[in-house]
Amino acid sequence: MRTRLIALLALAMPFAATGCVEIGIPAEGDKPHAELNPIQGMHASPAFKDQELQRVYDPELGTWVNGQMRTPPSETIHEDFRPYPFKSDPEKAKALKNPVAITKDSLRYGKLMYETNCIVCHGKVGGGNGYVIGAGKYEQKPPSLTAQRVRNWEDGELYHVITNGQGSMWSYKNNLYPVERWAVVNYVRALQRADYPEPQDLEQMPRE
Repeated sequence: MRTRLIALLALAMPFAATGCVEIGIPAEGDKPHAELNPIQGMHASPAFKDQELQRVYDPELGTWVNGQMRTPPSETIHEDFRPYPFKSDPEKAKALKNPVAITKDSLRYGKLMYETNCIVCHGKVGGGNGYVIGAGKYEQKPPSLTAQRVRNWEDGELYHVITNGQGSMWSYKNNLYPVERWAVVNYVRALQRADYPEPQDLEQMPRE
């Protein structure tokens, strides 16, 4: 039943306001969906990287050759880098609005990101019984993502925890781009609705 509900929630959950980002799963060649590596730097890294080799003139060879690697000046950042402004202010993070529209594609993308990064601790349906939780592993069980406390959180609070970490959970800002974190937030909402469906969700369930 839960699986059917999650599939239906892409249509049942209200769409976000105009101006939201719609996620399309990247594709390449004959593949319907791109293969995303859980280590962000292996497919598109925002990390600092040395620049290309400096070309220098070698008088003995009488030509230009590759010399030393050029590095950026200290304390510089990439022009596209935007620091997270609410690291020490979770209260302000509550006001953040999710820019990712709730669609079938964005929920499918959020599911992929959740199952790549979150499932090992939080479990398949968010209950906190992931693969690494239990005796002889991590014995401190994470709180359920479908509990009333988390259901009452604003989207910005969920995004803040994913970005900044909380308790034993570390930050995932280096694993997930902002748009991917927001997609995970949408998928967590779908998991919550699957456990606590709205009347309209049940009405759309196919009759046996």
